[in-house]
Amino acid sequence: MFRFPYVSLDAETTGTDLDRAHVLQLAAVYDDGSYIDSLSNFNVVIRWPDIYYANEYALNLNKGLLERAYKKDRVISIEEAREQFRKWIDFVQPGGRITPAGKNIQGFDIPILGNSVNDFNLRRFNRRSLDPGSMFAEDFDHVPSLDEINKMTGRGAVSHNALADCMDVVYAIRYKWKD
Repeated sequence: MFRFPYVSLDAETTGTDLDRAHVLQLAAVYDDGSYIDSLSNFNVVIRWPDIYYANEYALNLNKGLLERAYKKDRVISIEEAREQFRKWIDFVQPGGRITPAGKNIQGFDIPILGNSVNDFNLRRFNRRSLDPGSMFAEDFDHVPSLDEINKMTGRGAVSHNALADCMDVVYAIRYKWKD
């Protein structure tokens, strides 16, 4: 049984420093219980004029996003990304607050999206979130990773593409919320 609408959210970044990392890709899926192929989604790749913080692992992981940004291939500025995301949230949830969901939502994505570098306005998001790892902990002897959850539910490996990772979270939550 579907419980309530939420937004699955994921960001690909230049690193793990919560105060300094830049968002390279932001994706979100609004799950209101509708047919999965008809869910509204948001997906942007961001081109930064300058990047002030990065680490080697994140740059290697997100090489394709950086190449797209350098070539200006379907990318937008951080200012455009903020505005488009705000409009999308207003569209899918015309009033009130929305629950965020994600594989690292409270410990990574929300802090980085709200840091002074990225400055996404997240006031519409509830402080409590849905974490698929916690939802599946009873099925493991630990809090599982999204890769472990995907194996259990028959999905492929986590791709580190923000939109695909958002969909993995949707599938995981729906698996747990099935009748």
